[in-house]
Amino acid sequence: MQSLGIDIGDSHITGVVLEQRRRQLAMVGCLSLPTPYRADPAEAIGRLCRELGWKEGGCVCGLSLSLLSVRNLSLPFADAKKITQVLPFELEEQLLAPAETVVTDFSFAGKGEAGAAVVSFSLEKSWLQDLLAGLHEVVDPAVVTPAMASLALHLARQDKTRPNFLLVHVDLHASSLVLVANGRPALFRRLAYPEEMILKPPFRCEQGQVEIVDPEAATECIRQLCRSIERSLDYFRMENKEGSRGSGLENGQPDRIVLTGPLAQGTFVSEVVWADFELPVECVDLLAANGIACTQAVREQWLGPFGDRALALALQGFKRTGINFRKGELAPRRSLFSSRKQLLGAVAAGAALMVGTVGYLGYDYHRLQRRDADLLATMVTLYKQTFPGVTKVHDPLAEMQAKMKAAQGPASPVLFAHGEKRVLGLLADISARIPEAISLRVNRLNIDRESVTLKGTTDTFNAVQAIKSALAASSKFKSVQIVSATADKDKKKGAVRFEVQLQLEGL
Repeated sequence: MQSLGIDIGDSHITGVVLEQRRRQLAMVGCLSLPTPYRADPAEAIGRLCRELGWKEGGCVCGLSLSLLSVRNLSLPFADAKKITQVLPFELEEQLLAPAETVVTDFSFAGKGEAGAAVVSFSLEKSWLQDLLAGLHEVVDPAVVTPAMASLALHLARQDKTRPNFLLVHVDLHASSLVLVANGRPALFRRLAYPEEMILKPPFRCEQGQVEIVDPEAATECIRQLCRSIERSLDYFRMENKEGSRGSGLENGQPDRIVLTGPLAQGTFVSEVVWADFELPVECVDLLAANGIACTQAVREQWLGPFGDRALALALQGFKRTGINFRKGELAPRRSLFSSRKQLLGAVAAGAALMVGTVGYLGYDYHRLQRRDADLLATMVTLYKQTFPGVTKVHDPLAEMQAKMKAAQGPASPVLFAHGEKRVLGLLADISARIPEAISLRVNRLNIDRESVTLKGTTDTFNAVQAIKSALAASSKFKSVQIVSATADKDKKKGAVRFEVQLQLEGL
């Protein structure tokens, strides 16, 4: 996976390409191109990408503070969503352009019980739209952010034990500063050099190397820059008297100064800044601090402090966090497969899924066919066992249903339902077994395929018992039970009503 960081500076456009190889980061290319005043940055970025051999990966584009409108605000709440909603209305009277013509984002400078201090950044939509249109065929940056914010946050995360420092990016024609308090950037300023220093600069830059042409003028230039920085810090302290109490800065003063940018090369500028502020001055080596590997050829191309912002932007490309102007209508195009590797991986995964699905369906179809064949063979076997005379079976279920229906016949003609046990034979057997001496009157006789129910009256309970014993001796009945036997109070004295159930023997 690769990440491209592009720093759009005031006079140069710098790019750094990093590659993540497992847990190791490696720099595979870096380049800086000069850009004339008011030139289209898209043309230089296109050339930069071509010379770096950029093809695909994440891209973070950093902007100079000269392109942005920066404001410090204090709000009575600290909810990020609510701040996003009210921020355009808060800035409406502070921006030169109408709020609907700019895209805005913010970062927290501090939080407390009374609310939050934020730093807002605004960029003209038309400028960003033109840039993205010019880069359409070259690169589509996922993040567009202030370059100084990316560098300041990276340095704050890199050394959390010293969270209060002043970052000064000393460029050729202007300087940018960020005051970091408790690891949060709290103040952003761009300080242009005096006109006489621009017309007759004491520095000269050739092929990424800065040469001091006039040491005396260069010293005066840096001293004036230090006085401008001090005035900016004084103004910030006056505007944030209450807020600076909980910021972690003692009297609003940072613990150290970190120098980056073209003029940070060598010791000349750091010595002048140290003499003026009497604070420790550091020039960081971001390559070594982040353990970034590179070949000897790439190391010889490395721009040193000249490429610090581009390197921080490339590192941000692996996380894609922080301020981002690519939002709303300017959001990056969402592609399901942003790289050739992802596309090939998705195709391979889809093919594997399809093969697995077809294989499973084939196996399941074969299993169902085998089960159906086993069931059919079982049904044929049962059918032939039930009807031994059958030799050919085409549809065992339908044929067995037809045979059973034909064997049972209609339900109404009961006379032939039991073969030899015909109704007349049953009646004759019952009549012959009941003794003639018993007085018996049959009120109801019910015969079905399984039982015979006899209801009637007799003179005594002993007669009921005698009827049961006589019928139980018949081989046609499996069991004989007296269901009920009660004296009839409404009839003449001695009459007994009874019900006897006879269970027929099986076929």
